[in-house]
Formats: sequence, structure tokens, C-alpha cells
Amino acid sequence: MTTTVSARQPVAEYRATVFTERETLVEHRPDGTLVLRSAAPQPELAQRGLPDFVAYWAERRPAVAAFCERDGNGDWRSITWAELWRQVQTVGAGLLELGQGPDRPLMILSGNSIEQAVLLLAAEYVGVPTAPVSPAYSLVSKDFVRLRGVAELTPPAALFVQDGKAFAPALAALSVPAVPVIAAANAGDGQLDWAALAQAELTARRRDAAKAANLAVHDADLGRVLFTSGSTGVPKGVAISHGSLHAVAAYFHDTYQRLLQRQPVFLDWLPWHHGLGGILNLSRAVTLGATHYIDDGRPLPGQFARTVRNLREVSPTIFSSVPAAWAMLAAEVERDPELARSLFANVVNFAYGGASLPRDVWDRIHSAAEATVGERITFCSGLACTETSGMGIYCSWPTEDTGNVGVPMPGAEVKLVPLEGGDGRYEIRMRGPFLFSGYINRPDLTAAAFDDEGYFCLGDAVRLADPANPARGVRFAGRVVEDFKLVNGTWVRVGAVRLGLVEQCAPLLTDAVICGHDQHYVAALAWPNVAACRALHPELAELDAQALVRHPRVVDAIRERLRATGGASLSVKRVLLMAEPPSIDANEIADKGYVNQAATRARRAGLVDELFLAEPAAHVACAA
Repeated sequence: MTTTVSARQPVAEYRATVFTERETLVEHRPDGTLVLRSAAPQPELAQRGLPDFVAYWAERRPAVAAFCERDGNGDWRSITWAELWRQVQTVGAGLLELGQGPDRPLMILSGNSIEQAVLLLAAEYVGVPTAPVSPAYSLVSKDFVRLRGVAELTPPAALFVQDGKAFAPALAALSVPAVPVIAAANAGDGQLDWAALAQAELTARRRDAAKAANLAVHDADLGRVLFTSGSTGVPKGVAISHGSLHAVAAYFHDTYQRLLQRQPVFLDWLPWHHGLGGILNLSRAVTLGATHYIDDGRPLPGQFARTVRNLREVSPTIFSSVPAAWAMLAAEVERDPELARSLFANVVNFAYGGASLPRDVWDRIHSAAEATVGERITFCSGLACTETSGMGIYCSWPTEDTGNVGVPMPGAEVKLVPLEGGDGRYEIRMRGPFLFSGYINRPDLTAAAFDDEGYFCLGDAVRLADPANPARGVRFAGRVVEDFKLVNGTWVRVGAVRLGLVEQCAPLLTDAVICGHDQHYVAALAWPNVAACRALHPELAELDAQALVRHPRVVDAIRERLRATGGASLSVKRVLLMAEPPSIDANEIADKGYVNQAATRARRAGLVDELFLAEPAAHVACAA
């Protein structure tokens, strides 16, 4: 049986978005499986890829800034659309002259920058695969195990770094002396200076060579390799084809038609070695001819002030970030009218991803918007992953349901397979033109990732927002692999319990790791919101995290919130606060901020044991 219904539920007092209303088809199968499809066809696109859009906007917006970032003095530097197109062709020709090609990937070790934007687009233009790697593997890691691991998985034919001096230890750890290294600054001996590559003369011969290489690119060719965080060991290499990149560009060109005649402005920190930042947000900026400001801030203590400064100067058309950033931003807009005016003035919608947005944060942002501009701004969110090129389902309509992640995008098909337990959860699987080509050198993992109908198995669980009408969207219900049972056989749905704990203790916690496998009750390790904890009492104002997590006033405040749960059977009974932040080297956290529950529990097994002692220590907050 197939029914057709509208996904949109208009809500009063929301600013109008630019999204076109879509219909969702719902197929009900006898075994309880649901298949959701967008009634809209897969978008068509005349352009062959993002470089075609660069050429398009270079002709129509030649003097408009395409990308901007802070320089060493804190001022904005930029590249225009006309200059971007010239450099894309020039650098593309230079890559060919360095011997790069479809089977010789270029590995990028550093973070977002104007130079990296040029390089990604130039490589795509001439058919050179790129492999952006988390800068933390080079700059934060002490042992370089992950960096060497990804290089062994995808041997680079060339390397790019933003600063030759800063990345010298990482380059030495890779030990690939025959591989050319391109450095945007501080090029060392034998390294190619970026200026020599980007400012070389674009002769007719070089232009023609780059164009010929572009015409030889096929949809099935490898375009990008992204590395997943993985649960243990070296990340998996996810092969993204030019066809998948083309599907993403087509989606943005189709979905944001109403922005094409504007001059969109984006401010974004999300890393380009991830699908959300490097495929979705980068593609959005290029297809729409936007001015994209690279945010040098992060949702971390001591770094978020940069984002706040940037938002005072840049009034975005769309603003996307992770829930941790929205929590910090809520406090800032409540006390800073200038920031609030800039944030709310021109935005058509907000977006979040990586985890669920706590209700407290949601309400505070809406309240600030109403006080500043007299209306609410729609919060959009979706569910996807690296293997789906960041595509899948999306909630683009105003809703009061904070966890709704939407319905299939045009061209996407979603299969919902009922999970055992009778609690209304489904395993979500996806199919569409955006799917990855497979895991690099791991045909076994590739085969296991798909079901017999070709749907990719994400490993995520969802619930229907409205069980009577699947086209109202679905709510994220955690990672299937993270759930565990208590000793009495009760399933613990980690995603829901984690969000519930953070909301219950708001604003004192930033994140938590849920524990209790084969135990009698649920407990948690958690990280404090240092600013919020300091605000509990004047005597805490100067304490560092190490002192705060054991201070009786902080522990008592957490204890009071735990006791307010009313003794629900699956509420968290004990919490132990941690001062040490999650470790990238130990795979406890991804760059976007998602905490790996299993890896953290394993690394901090001693702390987990403390949670379940018959006589807990004084610094463990207990509900009873």
C-alpha cells in the first residue's frame, strides 16, 4: 500500500524559509517495514560538478568575495569568484604537471582555508582524488598512529599542508621523501610553495590541458576519500565518487532555488574532512555563489569567543553548527544584543547536526530571536553519514519537535526496519545516487554495509514522529550498536538516556557517556560545563575543571537534578564528573564533537568501576 501526504506542518510566528514543500510516499510492507521516498524526482543538473559553478559565478559575480578567512593580524582576507576560477584552472594544471591523476590521490593534512578551497576545487576539476585528513592527526596526536594508518590505506601521491613548519613533525612521521609536499606558508627545503603553484601563468596550453582532463572525468571515478571516525583502530576510507558529489550539488541547486538571486552569506567552522562541512556546506556555498566566511572559532572553551566575534561582523543567511555550539551561543545572545541582531537579522533558517539539540537550548534561542526580531527562526536538522555523502533525510519545516530529523530528500529512499523490543524503534537504511562507492581496500566491510536490496545500513535507530503518519518525519533514537542491557534484561537506549541526562542537568553538563552493561542500574561519566558550574556559587568562580568536578557544591547540584527524575526505572542513578576532555588519540571523540561511547568506557574503565561500587566515593553524585 502506498499513500501520499504532505510533510509540512506550518507553525505560526516562524520566519518564512526558502524550502519548497515536498510530498513523501510511504510504502507499508507486510513485515512492518516502511519505505519512505520523496515524491520529487532526483534533481537534474546541467553543470558537471562544482568547478562549473565556479566558472558560472566568476562570470556573473566576478568581484564578489567567494571565500574569506582571518589573516595573521585578525583582518579578513578574501578571494573573489573571478580569481577563484583563475586559480582553480591554474592549480589544476599544476597538479597535472606534478604527475597527479585519477589514480594518484592528493592528501590534505591541514584545516579549512582559502588555499584548501582552491585545491579541492582544482583537484575535482582535473580529476585528481583528494583525501582530507583531520588536522588533529598531525597537530594534536602524539604518536601519529592514525595519520600513518590513513596514509597506508590511501598512499598519497602528493601532500598539502597550510604551514610547512607546523606540520614538519607529521610529515617526518609519514616518511615519504619522494612524495611532493605543497605548503601554503613556510615551505621547507624541497617543498613547493603555494604561491608558485597558484600564481603561475595560465597559458592557453595549460588551460587547455586542465579542460581536457576535466572532460575526461566520469561519474564513477573517485572524487574524494573521507575517513570515518570508526569505533576502534584506524578509520575506514570512504570512497566518494564524482557522481555522488554531482548528486549533492544537484540537491543544493534544486532545494535553494530561492537563494540563487540573492547574495548568500555563510559563516562556518565545520571541518572539510567531514561530509557535513566538506561536502554539504562547501557544495552549498559554491552552487549558490555565496560569500563563505571560514570561522576560526570552535565550540570549545577559549575558542568560541572567535565565533562570537565573527558573528558580530557577519550576518549569515543560514547558520549551521553542532549542539554544543548552540548551547554556548544561547548564553551569548542572551547577554549581547549586538550579536543577537547580527545573528537573527538575515538568516532564513538555522541547522544543527551530530547529536540531538537539548530542549533548553532550543527554547532559549527561540526566546532570544523573538525578543530581537519578533519571530522565531526554523531549526532544521537531518540524518546522514559520511557514506551517504552527508545526504539522506532532512527536516526543513517549522516544528516544535526538537528531535525530528525529517523525511527523504529528492532522490533518496529510506527503509525503516522494525527493531525487536516493541518500543517503536526502527533501524534506518538508505539508498540513492549519493551513496559511497565502498570502503577503500575493504571489500568485506563494503559487502556487509548493504542489505540485499542495496540499502546502506547506517547503524542508527529512529522512531516515527507521528506513528499514525510516517511522513511527519522521524526522530533520532540513538546508535543501535551503542545500546546495552542491564542485568535484568532491560534494554538501555543510550542515545535517549544521554540526551535526557544532559537536559535534566542543564546547563551543568556538556556531554555524557552512559554506563551499566550487565549492571543493576544506569550510571554515567560526564563532562562539566565549566562556566555553568562556576556560576553556582562565588567561591567556584576561579576554580579549574579538576577542582570543580570534585567540589561538594557541584556534586550536590548534580545530585539534586538526579533526584528530580522521580525514580524512573531507566533514569541515571549516579554521575561521575571528569576533568580530562575526550581524547582524539584514543578515539573518544570525533572532530564534530560526537563522543564515542564504547571507546570512552573502555579507556576509562577504572572510572566506570567507581560508578558501581557498593559504597561510592563522595565525588560521585547519587540519586539515592
